[in-house]
Amino acid sequence: MLDMLAVCAHPDDLEVCAGGIFIKAKKEGLKTGLIILTDGAASGQAEAEERRAEAAEGARRLGLDYFVQLNFPDAALECSQEAVQALIPPLRKAAPRLIFTLHQADYHPDHVAAGRITEAAAFAAGLRKHAPDGSRWHYEAILYISADPRSNPLRPQLLFDISDVMEEKLHACDAHVSQEVSGFARAYAQSLGRMAGVPYAEGLYLGQVLVMDKAAGLLTGRP
Repeated sequence: MLDMLAVCAHPDDLEVCAGGIFIKAKKEGLKTGLIILTDGAASGQAEAEERRAEAAEGARRLGLDYFVQLNFPDAALECSQEAVQALIPPLRKAAPRLIFTLHQADYHPDHVAAGRITEAAAFAAGLRKHAPDGSRWHYEAILYISADPRSNPLRPQLLFDISDVMEEKLHACDAHVSQEVSGFARAYAQSLGRMAGVPYAEGLYLGQVLVMDKAAGLLTGRP
């Protein structure tokens, strides 16, 4: 069972949007993973094989415990039964407590589709028919990340100070050599950092209420 699993449309989505959070999670002893839905080849900057190699290296630099890349076409991802059914087995195998996926207010249609596919697969994967061994699983929450801050009119409800792991985040971003995403990742983290009052931050959007059972948990944030 993983503590945190991201389901993203493309290689580099996780590193850019929440790489710092996942690096911090590993440092705290949590188990993390990533499922990528597409081959990432639509940009024309690299073929699918090269993007797969970059994705695997990015996963290694993040220290992920679980990594799967599916093969749906980049820039043509749709919320279909084919995609939902393809996601269910690796999702069920990972059995995460928390699921992270892309916000449906993002500009990129693949991000919209990825969020919808993840929601549908997360629901279906908890049904008995997908547990041939009789095991029971249901996620605790779905959290959303955004890669398109200009198109998303909403402010994130949770901000994470990632200043102490920013260089490690950029090192993971640099695995995606063909895409040159590190400059954008730094600028994005700086903009969220200004919102949080820290040098660098990443944001999360809540899809549901989070339940806490320790009052001390309220003391970890900043007003």
